Amino acid sequence: MTRPGLLSLGTLIALAAVALASACHREQDTRAVNILLVTVDTLRDDHCSVSGYMRQTTPTLEGLAREGTRMELAYAPTATTGPTHASLFTSLYPIAHGVVKNGLPLVEEHDTLAEILSASGYRTAAVVSSFVLDARFGYGQGFEDYADDFDPASATMRRSHFQGFTVDGAFDQPANRTTETATRLLKRLGQGGRPFLLFVHYFDPHAPYVPPEPFASRYAAESSPDARLAAMVSAYDGEIAFTDREVGKLLEFLKTSELDRDTLVVVTADHGEGLMQHGHMYHGVQIYEEAVRVPLLFRLPGRIEAGRSLAGPVELVDVMPTVLELVGVEPPKGQQGRSLAAALEAGASLDPERAVFLHRRHYAPEQIGNIPVAGEKFAIRAGPWKYIEGEAEGTRELFNLQDDPGELVNLYETSRAVADELQTRIAAWKATYGRDTGDQPGLSREDLERLRVLGYVQ
Repeated sequence: MTRPGLLSLGTLIALAAVALASACHREQDTRAVNILLVTVDTLRDDHCSVSGYMRQTTPTLEGLAREGTRMELAYAPTATTGPTHASLFTSLYPIAHGVVKNGLPLVEEHDTLAEILSASGYRTAAVVSSFVLDARFGYGQGFEDYADDFDPASATMRRSHFQGFTVDGAFDQPANRTTETATRLLKRLGQGGRPFLLFVHYFDPHAPYVPPEPFASRYAAESSPDARLAAMVSAYDGEIAFTDREVGKLLEFLKTSELDRDTLVVVTADHGEGLMQHGHMYHGVQIYEEAVRVPLLFRLPGRIEAGRSLAGPVELVDVMPTVLELVGVEPPKGQQGRSLAAALEAGASLDPERAVFLHRRHYAPEQIGNIPVAGEKFAIRAGPWKYIEGEAEGTRELFNLQDDPGELVNLYETSRAVADELQTRIAAWKATYGRDTGDQPGLSREDLERLRVLGYVQ
């Protein structure tokens, strides 16, 4: 038997709960949101345990995925560090912003994420771990503090020159040094009374694969006809685990500083690594899945759903518009990525047929390892299909990734109608987003001469 008096009281309690929840949601929506953006160099998605890899290489990312949302199909625009970071900072494809290879400058005409946030009242700081992202190449635009100096005693690579530039000091630094610097920056930023952006770039697990103990001996090399390759892959996995631990230390500091509730955390990578899957050990010359599929995770307590994975394909050009929408900052016009905020906050669906576009920079005809390279390469993924064309190399490849995720069976000759349609879409994309790659500001005569030799400048 229903008792009206108690029902009325219950209704009032329920209404009060709804009102309280609504008030809390409004408070969450209007509070200032900090941003911690982390990139890990050379981290292929399928060697991360958060993505199902057999070795537990990324327990930190597993925890982040439990507390946030993971993108299952995230793509870097290219397999090279500089161009991908330029796209991450501008939401423009490499053929649009012009940084199509390492050593080219990100010119000032482009609005970067740091510049936009700085103009909106954010404090901005960054620490990078490789000369490739040195401030002289334009990546420091908008950052009040840009840490790009390294101790030669801890460097893993010994290079005095890179892409025609003199390397002042060390070329790189290991993940633990990066975390130390990032922690100092985070401590200062957290006391500023204003929201902040902290960008942190880890160079590990880039070659040479030299993880410290206990990571160097953590993974026994699998039984393989090629013992040297198996040992290198194990060392590569050790580098991933080492870096994951350091990311974990940074996130723990964020928590102990009581900043985690108000901080949007984004973790991704600039590209993957070949590991001889298609005859090449490293990266840059190929745009197969192992070279361009990367992890991408978002966490913002109370706003982004915890423990969810989204299957639709996304691109790293989506990160900037997503971040800006989540923190309530108006994006600039002309961004080429799409905001994922509605999917992250409200569960909106991602388009499973969305086209993903990929680019490899121009090479003069040469042999890199076992791989002959020439000219540019372009690729498109649409639905289950992936088409790769290298005009100068005379190559046309078509793969059904649903049936052939390892891209082993070229279906170009047997599925020409599909290939032709995808080729047309690449041509339209190039016509829409391509730009003149002529003389660019910030290049010396020597640099311009190198670009002329490579075919970029007439």
